[in-house]
Amino acid sequence: MNRSLKSINILSTRQLKAAVALAGAALVSFSLSAAARADDLAVWDDQTYEGQSAVIEQLNKEFEAAHSGVTIKRTARTFDDMKLTLKLAVSAGDGPVITKVNQGAGDMGAMVKEGLLLPVDEYIKKFAWDKRQSDSVLARDRWEGAKFGVGKTYGISGLGEIVGLYYNKKILDDAGVALPKTFEELLADLDKLKEKGVAPFMMGSAKQHLALHMIGAIDQAHIDAGNRAELDDLIYGRGGSWNTKGNIESAKLVQQWAKGGYFFPGFEGISGDDAVQLFISGQGAFLISGTWYFGDMQHNPDIGFMAIPAPKGISKPLSVGGVDLAWAITSLAKSKATQDLAGEYVDYMVSEKAAETWAAAGYLPATSLAADAKPKLTPLLSSGIEMWKTLNANDALGHYPDWSSPTMLKTIDDNTPLLLSGKITPEAFVDAMDKDYQAYLKGQK
Repeated sequence: MNRSLKSINILSTRQLKAAVALAGAALVSFSLSAAARADDLAVWDDQTYEGQSAVIEQLNKEFEAAHSGVTIKRTARTFDDMKLTLKLAVSAGDGPVITKVNQGAGDMGAMVKEGLLLPVDEYIKKFAWDKRQSDSVLARDRWEGAKFGVGKTYGISGLGEIVGLYYNKKILDDAGVALPKTFEELLADLDKLKEKGVAPFMMGSAKQHLALHMIGAIDQAHIDAGNRAELDDLIYGRGGSWNTKGNIESAKLVQQWAKGGYFFPGFEGISGDDAVQLFISGQGAFLISGTWYFGDMQHNPDIGFMAIPAPKGISKPLSVGGVDLAWAITSLAKSKATQDLAGEYVDYMVSEKAAETWAAAGYLPATSLAADAKPKLTPLLSSGIEMWKTLNANDALGHYPDWSSPTMLKTIDDNTPLLLSGKITPEAFVDAMDKDYQAYLKGQK
């Protein structure tokens, strides 16, 4: 009996030890699993404007609340800073797990080539992202070797973007100038404003890319959607030449405006962001830029937004735009658990809930709003949403010229000040773009 009790006690002790060991192993396993999910999730984004940053902070808090133990370690960088640091940081192993990345050869294409980004096609299927955004929009995040627009998908964007014409209705009314319906009317309006001593265009060329967007927007407003193949071929690296009559004429017109006093005085020393703030304060009648400024622009109720008026004979003009920088998952997401968590984060950032939050803040979401969503839309956003619908229906969403090669943005930025100051001809400006592009094509063979 005593022996039996002793045996039972011994057995119980062994069982207890085994149970403790199993519990310990389970605890370790749970801890490791929890650690995989609870590790700080490093995220880089480019939402540095006050309104955009507030939305990101809100969405991050909501994601953390829905994912116990997950902490988002956010780093906000400007577009230019992101371009300089992202690839190096991921290569060095101290960059983000999730990041915004500029589409095109210079950024997304280069990172895909070096294996620094992971495909997200698995998550497109899992979360049905292709039901939220059109295939033509998703194609802007696809790469197959050096081929842009085809192959695997490496990102998805949360915001739609359109480069259009901002106008100050009060300034126009005071000058007796009506909103232009055609490009020819826009040219006439500019002359009237200049005669009355009003700066027709707000411009800043010291930093950022207002001049690039102006030149591209004017050129693409002269292209009908039915004739977009040539531009698509250029952007997707299929060949062609930037040295066209349309590009030269657009560069020539912008140069004439710069030299003829159509831009705000001292524009050469003003950054793009500062030019926008001057425009919001009531300086300048028109400004050509994108919907990403909606959140700031809404503070002046006199400001409206429209497509660049098309010249006579163009029924479905292109508008420069597409989507904002894509959400992407980097190669620093080593484990499947981390990759899946990253996929969940990106999914939330392009969800209908996120779209409603962006819309409520005055920004144009790339994901369509849910049928029962009722955000209070600003007049600017209402205009943007209608333009977005029209452009997608007409297949008239154009492209950013700098997406066409890894070095095109620098080439354009280096030469734009020279063009505006008259130090180079429009032909030389366009020729610099084409030389950059042809060198890129040659390097891909």
